Amino acid sequence: RRADLLGVRPVTYISRDAWGAAAPTKTRPVSKMLKGVCLHWMGFEVHGDAKRLVLSIQNNHMDPPKGWWDVAYNELISQKGEVLEGRGLTTRSGAQGSTRHNKGYIALGLLIGPDQSPTPQMIEAVKERIAVVRFFQPHATEIVGHLDLKPTTCPGPEVYRLMKAGVFEPNAEVEQTLEQRVEALEAEVEAINARH
Repeated sequence: RRADLLGVRPVTYISRDAWGAAAPTKTRPVSKMLKGVCLHWMGFEVHGDAKRLVLSIQNNHMDPPKGWWDVAYNELISQKGEVLEGRGLTTRSGAQGSTRHNKGYIALGLLIGPDQSPTPQMIEAVKERIAVVRFFQPHATEIVGHLDLKPTTCPGPEVYRLMKAGVFEPNAEVEQTLEQRVEALEAEVEAINARH
């Protein structure tokens, strides 16, 4: 019912308890003045059970040498479109590489890596989560890739290309295939650049 109020389709939400999360060592509340959402990828090819993978990522983030407070992402999204609670939407992210950017953006970790494209289910789940963030903080309208905030290859070329084409906007039309939409937008950009 809550998803109906937000105007989005419900997704499968997997709580921290359901994936066996360890308790965080420390937390900070999310800023009341978010700029938006930052998209991430894992940077390695992802296969298998999302719950086991997220537990492994949390261990990697919290164990030495990193020693972070928790899994860095607010939420993680599987290729099946499952949303796995990370730090949660009420806790500050730890994924953007600086306190300033962690305060400014919710971190969504897409469970894909090189040579993997977001599935339609993953894209719909990302759009739904962005809609939820905007419901609680309507001014949080930016959608950025990690590479917009620091030098990195994250969220990977395919996610970044789709993000720039507006595919992750909650109200993006899905009448065309993703490839058709991206090609159309790239053609528009070329036409604009040709005029200058």
